Amino acid sequence: MPTGAPAISQAAKIALSAALLFVVLFWRLGAPTFWDPDEAHYAETTREMIATGDWWAPYYNAQPFFDKPVLFHQLQGAVMLVFGQTELAARVVPAVAALALIAITVWFGSTVGSLEIGIVAGLLLAANPGVFALARYAILDTLFTMFLFGGAAALALAALHERPRWQWVGYVGIALAVIMKGPLALVLCGLTLALAIVVSADLRRRLLGLRWLVGLGLVVAASAPWFIYMYVRFRQDFVNGYFLDENVRLFSSNRFGNQPGFFFYFEILATGLLPWTGVLVGRLVDDARSVARGERLGGAEVLLWAWTTAIVGFFSLSTFKLDHYVFPAAPSICLLCAWAWSDVRAQPFASAHVWSRLGLLLVGPILICLGLGSAYFLRTRLALPSATMLAPVAIMLAGAGLTLVAGLRRNAPWIVSAAVVVTYAVVVAVVMPALERQKVTAEVARFVASRVRATDRVASYRLNRWNPSFRFYVNHDTTFLDEPAEAVAFFSQPPPFYGVMLREGYDDLVARGAPLRIVAERDGLWVTTGRALWREFTPTARFVVVTKAQ
Repeated sequence: MPTGAPAISQAAKIALSAALLFVVLFWRLGAPTFWDPDEAHYAETTREMIATGDWWAPYYNAQPFFDKPVLFHQLQGAVMLVFGQTELAARVVPAVAALALIAITVWFGSTVGSLEIGIVAGLLLAANPGVFALARYAILDTLFTMFLFGGAAALALAALHERPRWQWVGYVGIALAVIMKGPLALVLCGLTLALAIVVSADLRRRLLGLRWLVGLGLVVAASAPWFIYMYVRFRQDFVNGYFLDENVRLFSSNRFGNQPGFFFYFEILATGLLPWTGVLVGRLVDDARSVARGERLGGAEVLLWAWTTAIVGFFSLSTFKLDHYVFPAAPSICLLCAWAWSDVRAQPFASAHVWSRLGLLLVGPILICLGLGSAYFLRTRLALPSATMLAPVAIMLAGAGLTLVAGLRRNAPWIVSAAVVVTYAVVVAVVMPALERQKVTAEVARFVASRVRATDRVASYRLNRWNPSFRFYVNHDTTFLDEPAEAVAFFSQPPPFYGVMLREGYDDLVARGAPLRIVAERDGLWVTTGRALWREFTPTARFVVVTKAQ
């Protein structure tokens, strides 16, 4: 079996890294209409902020919106003022934040480890499906993670390298994270600090040497004004809507049924990290063996494990789970994988890295399995052009090279990244447009917007997840109806009005006596799902636009 392989030149690595960043973060960023439901909800809130000139109290559909603090909407609004109220403008902030997060990861890995660790960690993070999805989704998770991880990284640097000035940068980052998503930032940092000082006496001395009380005071002083302003303005409504509903009850009560189990986030991270999952598991086993032998782990690695454990553990205990909640753990797990790869590359036969080495040996076979599996589904289940086969072919070629040619493994991160560039390019150029053709809410809303006058009434009836998208594209105050009785009452009032609903909803309301007639209808997706790409799939819903029967 051949062992030699030419090294990838620095110019090729730079070009590949640039292509990866461009495809993942920016290529055709504004092409799709908003996905259901959060993107349009955030974008509409920002647009109403611009329209009213009230940049401190978020409103959605002319009602106070207590979901998150205001910083994301202010930044998104600033971009919309420059580029217009479009999908691209709404997504610029998450995409740029993802780029900054990757840069912070490279900087931190290079500072506490080596330049090689930083660059490889940045590559792994840029290729991560979570970055690809969230950088193109107009919500705040990439920005929150950028501020939070950046602040934590600056604090870690201050403690590990005894450079106390960096702690002030860290406190600013955490304050911005609080203004972005709330007290959750303090909870995650506090849990990480507690874990680190419990497991390491050296870290305990270093971390407790920072000026935490002054730093906490700075965080509170910087973030509290918005919360005070909202309380003074909305009183108990803000307490109930934000602190109780969006934080306490969301974490601890069963507000939503059919929630995933405790191990949901372990599955998300294991799947999203492929093909590097075995490397992370191997590093965990190697570190556990080192501790069992009485050896001491480096402070940076302990902090990375503490960060990952705090985030995954906290959200696993929550009764409400969404896959992107655990995204702040992505930079740390990429750094841990990069550290494992660097150590194995430097000492390929060291017994201390045996499980990490096994994980690296599995990267190639895992890619082959992923390529074969995706090729099977593309050929047998999905109704997509043949060009999509480029993705599984690229994945299988990368896997075969890493499996059969030992000399290629020293370039594994770049070889995997090349396959990822091809895969994401296929998703952006072929898969997303195929899904976009099935999304009709924007088209239906624009039809209504072309007819409705400022004084006309507009309503949606049981659109559920599509309500925010409809509200954004119709650009008109909308009454969201859910109960048949209130819908019949609304549509029985004098015209002019327009309503949007499913065909079965229309049939039911007419049967109940609502005087309606259809002026437009269109088949489309009821829920955004990959099943829309299946060969046997047919649109599951018929949307209708109605007005008063003549």
